[in-house]
Amino acid sequence: MNESNKLPQAISHKKLSFLLLNAQKDKFTSSDESDQNNKLQDELLTELDNWESTTKSLLKKISGRNEKYLQDKSSNSLMALGAMEVYLNMALQALQGFKKGS
Repeated sequence: MNESNKLPQAISHKKLSFLLLNAQKDKFTSSDESDQNNKLQDELLTELDNWESTTKSLLKKISGRNEKYLQDKSSNSLMALGAMEVYLNMALQALQGFKKGS
């Protein structure tokens, strides 16, 4: 009962967040669960790396703008291709932000 008297009546969100970030890992956490999480994380990072290289290759082809292939396309099609190029570049920048935060 003495231990419950040591507990604070209230705690701020900032203090709670700090405690959670600095808390020690539970000793009873299953190593299988941890291994599964690591495997899933590795798979995600591999897929993201594959997507990044494919996207960069595609962007090189789009930026090459081979006139022969674009001759018979409408202006709306060309604008759509340009918009796609912009969004792919933004997605690559978002991916770089994710990688820096990891």
